[in-house]
Amino acid sequence: MSALLIRPATLLTMNHARDVIADGAVLVKDRRIAYVGPAVGVPVDHNAEVIDAGGKLVMPGLVNCHTHLCMTLGRTIGVEQRLLDWLEIGMALMRATDQGALYLAELLGCLENLRNGNTTLVENFFFPRRPNEVPEETAFRAMRDSGVRAILARAHQSRNQAADFVESIDEQDRAVADLAARWHGAEDGRLRLSLGPLLPWVVDVEEMRRSRALADRLELGMHMHVAESPAFNRMIARHHPQPWRNVELLHRAGCLGPATQAAAVSDISDTEIELLAESRTPVVFDPQTRLFWGTGFPSIKPFLDAGLTCGLGTNGPAANCGQDLFESMKYACATAKTATDDPTALGRSRVLAMATIEGARAIGLDHEIGSLEVGKRADLITIDLSQPHLTPAADLEAALVYSARGSDVRDVVVDGRLILRDRRFQQIDEAALLRDVATAAVRSMRAADLDPVHIAAQANI
Repeated sequence: MSALLIRPATLLTMNHARDVIADGAVLVKDRRIAYVGPAVGVPVDHNAEVIDAGGKLVMPGLVNCHTHLCMTLGRTIGVEQRLLDWLEIGMALMRATDQGALYLAELLGCLENLRNGNTTLVENFFFPRRPNEVPEETAFRAMRDSGVRAILARAHQSRNQAADFVESIDEQDRAVADLAARWHGAEDGRLRLSLGPLLPWVVDVEEMRRSRALADRLELGMHMHVAESPAFNRMIARHHPQPWRNVELLHRAGCLGPATQAAAVSDISDTEIELLAESRTPVVFDPQTRLFWGTGFPSIKPFLDAGLTCGLGTNGPAANCGQDLFESMKYACATAKTATDDPTALGRSRVLAMATIEGARAIGLDHEIGSLEVGKRADLITIDLSQPHLTPAADLEAALVYSARGSDVRDVVVDGRLILRDRRFQQIDEAALLRDVATAAVRSMRAADLDPVHIAAQANI
């Protein structure tokens, strides 16, 4: 489509002035936003497809800064396990997942993100290494086909993991270079690549340095789990020559900086926060999964006080059983308040920024997405405000953070393309996909010696 007009609607722009326009319109042309402002002033375009947005809010699409769609088939499996024990179960299932099932899992994960209003996601991808297979290609194809904006953060493991998950640093360098040539910047920039060690004890310091050098050479970002639980620092002490804490290790390896996202931070010291601030390293919080595993949660306020750029993530569908970033916003505020006994520790305006423009800045895309501004890529969503749980909405920002849900999203536009209209996907048969995923999940679970009885009934097989 060459043009799309959305009106009349309340516009939450998330621009520098945080303008809210009560009776507004957004005009999209050739993938970019051509007009944001009062509906009475919108330029006439007789060729534009029109979305009647009466009673709706239009806002930037949400930015999910950390997920694992490669683990989608593990949803609800191992939900009462310790983090590292859960990971072993997840790896067993991934080992039993073929490339056809992986494509379906990734595609379903993308659609779940889009349905919840997450127009951008960072897929922290890891998968068993098999001859003549490039699973990242499968993931990229699913992202391409779904229409989501995505960064595939390819994880690297060279030791202290199951043999079929590890690779040499030379193998990583070759694989990343090949993927960058094919996919980094594909779909007119909608798809991108980054890299980083999956966990801080699965590589040594020199390999971290080589990964950093590779990322710099190919102009890629880095994305890593950092201090996700107290077990992280214990594992680092066991497998590295010095008892460094996680951020200290990354500092010594030269892996901190604005192009690195430190994801899932939880067990972290004041000194480490200072290192993150000095290096201008963005952090990504997934508070609901900290509670899900009982690993504790950061207060978040010290990171805000230190001036860090902060993003939000859902973690994977298998890690918290959902991809609702509205839920992440609410949990982020609740955990920050509880940790400090301070109801002002993380406010609604800041957490909305973390889910939009600040999250975009955390992954290096704030010049293109994260706010409704002329010239930016047209990534936006509409939200139905005419619902019992959003009425009355005396404070619009508070309603979005504390009352809204991903299911309130009605329309989704990514890169100027209408992906979801009135909760219906425009190019993908969702019902057929759900059936295919259920069948693939049964196949994978049986191969992994897991009990698929309930999902088998869902798949009607």
